[in-house]
Amino acid sequence: MKYTVLTFSQDSKYLQKFLQLPKRLYHRTERMQKPVEELEILKGTHILSHYFQVCPLLVLDKKERPISRAVLTIYSKDSTAYLGFFESEDNETASALLFSKAENLAKKYNCTEIVGPVDASFWLCYRLKTNHFGAPYTGEPYNKDYYLRLWQQAGYCISERYYSNHFQSIKSSHQNTKFSARLEQKRMEGYHIISPDRDTFDASLQEVYELLVELYKTFPVYKPITKEEFISLYSYLKPLINYSMVKMAYYQKQPVGFFISIPDYGNTVYGTLTPIDYLHILLTRKKPKSYVMLYMGIDASHHGLGKAMAEAIKQELQVSGIPSVGALIREKNINRHYFQELIDYEYEYVLLHKVLTS
Repeated sequence: MKYTVLTFSQDSKYLQKFLQLPKRLYHRTERMQKPVEELEILKGTHILSHYFQVCPLLVLDKKERPISRAVLTIYSKDSTAYLGFFESEDNETASALLFSKAENLAKKYNCTEIVGPVDASFWLCYRLKTNHFGAPYTGEPYNKDYYLRLWQQAGYCISERYYSNHFQSIKSSHQNTKFSARLEQKRMEGYHIISPDRDTFDASLQEVYELLVELYKTFPVYKPITKEEFISLYSYLKPLINYSMVKMAYYQKQPVGFFISIPDYGNTVYGTLTPIDYLHILLTRKKPKSYVMLYMGIDASHHGLGKAMAEAIKQELQVSGIPSVGALIREKNINRHYFQELIDYEYEYVLLHKVLTS
């Protein structure tokens, strides 16, 4: 079969082909695509678009059907290019053409390596799922099970690993004396661990930003953004959360830690929402079947606070009797091993890179 690999800019014909490929690859219950966000990235109208330049890539068969797609992202003064929004049929020939085209483009921008999958920005989506496919949870980087093979066959190597812990329902009798003692200790030391409410959530989100820019700046593929951009990106959480499952930690009236969890809506919150979707969101928020613990951050100078906040969240889960997922923890982070006795299994994700030869 003959394939054509091309780049494009604002051609509506190719924009639609780019957007339609995931609809063919995934069952509707597994499709985590955000078409509006993708279109904004492709057109350069996304709130973060001023930070980077994108080169959309498509591989078409002789009938001009999209077989593989991706976006190469270039940041000025950065010798690393980022490859993301990757989707492909299980077709080694087509994906090889795509990867080769991306490498040639990256070299033209004087880049010395490519890292991926990164959907344009650290703040959107990155990482590749490697196991436990089916029924994706909200916030999960999701892909076909053969994608890792396609990347590795193109010469990409794993540079980072991440894990999500699936926690079983917590029995009322469960105790972990190390964690409960740490929570009590921190409270006695003057720490306040509280949940925001609807009126204070916006202020809490701003406090989370101030912590994040320091805590996450050493993370792979991290790029700073403004507070206004952060608020714009994450204000969507407000109608999705149950406030008891969000915790802020304060010491001497200063924010020093956060823990953000949401009910697991699956892929309902992606794409264009219908009235039925809104009803499902409302019912799920009222009576979740599972929670996703999306973000945790602790000021490094406050030793032991992470265990205390994890215990505070565990106590909320214990009351509800609902299972949960501790999402996307870097391999060497200590919180990956919190409450090991409650973990059913681990999801794994990777970040890959390839050094470009001259």
